[in-house]
Parts: sequence; structure tokens; C-alpha cells
Amino acid sequence: MIPADFPGNAYPFRFIREEPPYSPGGFLLERFICPFKTMKGRHYLIQVEQYQHHIYVLKFYLKEHRYQQDPEPRYYYQTNDGPAEAIRILNTCLSVMLYLLKRDPLASGGFIGTLKPEEGENTVNGQRFRIYSQLARDFFPPERWDHQHSPETNAYLLLNKASLGHYPDLLQQAQQMFQALYPDFSNALSDTLRPVVSQIRIG
Repeated sequence: MIPADFPGNAYPFRFIREEPPYSPGGFLLERFICPFKTMKGRHYLIQVEQYQHHIYVLKFYLKEHRYQQDPEPRYYYQTNDGPAEAIRILNTCLSVMLYLLKRDPLASGGFIGTLKPEEGENTVNGQRFRIYSQLARDFFPPERWDHQHSPETNAYLLLNKASLGHYPDLLQQAQQMFQALYPDFSNALSDTLRPVVSQIRIG
């Protein structure tokens, strides 16, 4: 399903269950954290949220920002530790996704490319969204995954075709679930979510 060398050079992490917070409709089933430490000495947390229909959402941020009163800024904080470090952190996120697939072969996933402060809240197709989307296309082949994206909301959804075999209406179920959880965001997402069109290479 995934190349043997996936995901490359990643940091070791732990997989720890947390008590999930209340969510409307009971859609959030489990929450896990995956702490790891970089060569620069920074402590990160990858937060894994498991929803109904085998859908997982990953978020990552610096451990020191975990208990901020306003959680949103922790997702766009930049450390500027260089591209090599950024790649290794992203590889660690991919490694967590691989772990989830081994744990749950029907797992599907989604992410939002949080906008940088200088991009402005209405930016379409932000830098992080473009980077994460490229990783999704590189490591999750369309033979096994249905790629849906919304550059307008910087959101991406990877639907596991093994899961679609069991739940043909998985996309609709996911949209209904996130509509209940995040109505303002989901209205824009539902209006703009569409399949990713593969680029044709010439030559």
C-alpha cells in the first residue's frame, strides 16, 4: 500500500491514549498524543483524533503551547529551524499515519494546512496546505486512496478505498459529521471539496 521506505527519516515517538473531550453528537471516539523530541531539543506533540467511520485527524504543535487558552495560534507557530528539520518533523507525522494504518487498516484521514500569520485569514491554497498536499499525493497512491481537497479552505481528505468498500457513502458521512462539529467551517468545505485531479506529465 505504501512504499517500503515510507516515511524516510523520522523521529521516534510514543503513542499515548488520552481521555477524549466532549464532542457534539459523540463523533470523537478517541484521542491520542505522540510526543517526540527533535535534534534541536524541541519537544513536539502530534495529536491524533479518532472520529466515527475510521476517520483520523492529525495536528502537531510544540509541547510548550499545549495549554494555551486559545489553541489556534499553536498550529501556526514557526520555529525556523531549517528545511531539513521541517522535513524530519513532517516525516514523523507520516510515520504516525503509517502506525495508524497498521493499527486500523480502514483508517482514512484529513488535515488542514494552517495559514501563516502573514498570509491572512482569507488566503486560498496556503503554503502549508500546498506542502502537505504534495506529501499526500506522493505517499498515498490513487489506486488505494480517494483524494479530496478544498484549496479554498486549505483542507484535504484522504479516503481509504478499503474503507469505501465497506462504507460507500463515507464522504457524505464525513461531511455530515464535520458539519455538526464545525458548522461555519464545514459550510465552506462542503461547497468547495472536490476530487484532486492528477497532473499529467509530458515527456
